[in-house]
Amino acid sequence: MEFIQFLQGELLLTGTLFALIILLIVNFYSEKFRKYEVVDTNGAVSLMDDDELVILDVREEKERNAGFISNDINIPMGQVKGKVDSLEKSKNILVYCKSGTRSDRIADLLSKSDFQKVYSLKGGFNSWLKAELPIDK
Repeated sequence: MEFIQFLQGELLLTGTLFALIILLIVNFYSEKFRKYEVVDTNGAVSLMDDDELVILDVREEKERNAGFISNDINIPMGQVKGKVDSLEKSKNILVYCKSGTRSDRIADLLSKSDFQKVYSLKGGFNSWLKAELPIDK
């Protein structure tokens, strides 16, 4: 009973607690039901053994000045929806951006558009650089 009175007296704290619980539940279920796979740099390198792999960079052109992964295709995030038909749905696709946030969104879009196998690079190009993997400029 004292706990309920405490929660009623601390509305801001109670609201924050419930919001955090809801966010944790949403995060848990969204990861469970997503149709694409998040891979680290080691997983990405393993995927590159497939000569048919499409590596999709969704960064803006100016971001590519820092470098890019060899043999990738650059379609900035804002243009992907319009160019989705130019990609083969039967091929494996590895999507990357600068930090992994945009690539997750595009990987989700592609997997919902019936692409067979879609992967998102965890940590994006930043993790690629941190792992000291080769880049082109």
